[in-house]
Amino acid sequence: MLAEPMTADQFHARFHAIREELGKIVVGQDRVIEHLLVAVFAGGHVLLTGMPGLGRTLLVKTLAEVLGLNYSRLQFTPDLLPTDIIGAEILEHNMTTGERSFRFFKGPVFANLLLVDEINRSPSRTQSALLEVMQERQVSTGGQTYFLPKPFMLVATENSLDTEGIWALGEAQVDRFMMSIEQRYPGMEEERCMVHMTTGTGRTAAQRVSDAAEVLAMQRLVREVPVTPSVKDFALAIVRASRPGEEGAAEHVGDSVRLGASPRAAQALLLGGKVIALARGRRHVTRQDVVDVIRPVMAHRLLLDFRAAAEGLTLDQLLGALVERAHAKTLGPVSRWTRSLLKPLSTSLKAR
Repeated sequence: MLAEPMTADQFHARFHAIREELGKIVVGQDRVIEHLLVAVFAGGHVLLTGMPGLGRTLLVKTLAEVLGLNYSRLQFTPDLLPTDIIGAEILEHNMTTGERSFRFFKGPVFANLLLVDEINRSPSRTQSALLEVMQERQVSTGGQTYFLPKPFMLVATENSLDTEGIWALGEAQVDRFMMSIEQRYPGMEEERCMVHMTTGTGRTAAQRVSDAAEVLAMQRLVREVPVTPSVKDFALAIVRASRPGEEGAAEHVGDSVRLGASPRAAQALLLGGKVIALARGRRHVTRQDVVDVIRPVMAHRLLLDFRAAAEGLTLDQLLGALVERAHAKTLGPVSRWTRSLLKPLSTSLKAR
């Protein structure tokens, strides 16, 4: 496919074609699909959470098929070793010359789209093998550096109900995920359609509508989308307000949040806003674009204090308060949609 030059109109058309193709296979997850595509074209990694049986593996595999990307899957288990992930150096013996030498055999991470299923089923030693992979998109071993193919994206899954046989992800690793996307149960009509599709003799096959070169071109275009200083300040105000004890922190955050968002959150908000803007046919980013990606960007980066949970303060309420404060701080009007969303939580916080 033609990868360059990529225009905003082409991006808009391609984004919706990809989303429509995914929607034919994965039913009742429109919001999840949109946020997943936002992460893809922003060049970020994704943590998929939710109840078992919602089709996370199917979603990622179908995404690879639709985008024409090389796909690899890793099932994390307690006995999985780092070398099972990144690869290993093997001593080879040349029977002709008698010479011995080490040769690096690449692991499953050397793919365009890597699915790490149940990432919290392996201990920290194994999880840490992904740190360099996620941040630097490379593998260092035996004094050599091996670069991953482009584009590269990691999607990890977690089941919300698991409490035994799991290891919590460290904050440093969690922060490397651009988004944490929660899958929820589909509606009645969507689930009826899902049952009909999966219990009959027919099977709908996903059609390839893109390729790796085009994905890279779309990622480059996202970087070129301009963002006004006021929108940048708005995203920064949201992130900085979430950090207890820091300058610019929101009122009551010190009583509600144990850990605020890192600078990666501001980067993710702006990059996600750029993708949303292009997907909606615009060539500039608005505050609403930032608000539309705030939950998947911030959900895994904010650690609520036990007192907040005891008093019934939810993550959505906290995010709403941060958005409302950022609007006021950057002298921007609060949209009717945002005001209606945040009205209950403003009362909740003031009551505290």
